[in-house]
Amino acid sequence: MDLTFIGRHNGREFIEKTTRVFFRYLTLANMVEAVSLRKQLHVDEAATLFQGAFGSAGLTVSESYHTYHDTLEGHWAWWVRIEGQLVNIPPDKRAECDRAVRAALATLQTPEGIPYTIHLLHVRLRR
Repeated sequence: MDLTFIGRHNGREFIEKTTRVFFRYLTLANMVEAVSLRKQLHVDEAATLFQGAFGSAGLTVSESYHTYHDTLEGHWAWWVRIEGQLVNIPPDKRAECDRAVRAALATLQTPEGIPYTIHLLHVRLRR
């Protein structure tokens, strides 16, 4: 068995830059609700979970980080995946929020582009 999951530190640079923006457009309750949609495991939690189900013989749990660089527009194209977390932004404030988020992400610009780091957990079972 080979399984891969998104880790807890996925997109950390984006989260650090955009959280302050979202606090201007969402209530604390809305922010807590949005964060609760994230269900990523820590590597130790994944190991405990799968060891409980399969035992430790032949089981390995590891993590990896891969940083990808793209333009602001390239990153923005997949931004829709978090739309569900942003439905509580008042419609009359959404365009303003989008501009603020774009400005925050633009500050991450490097010569290679804007980085986004993927954190993955790898669960392997060999018997």
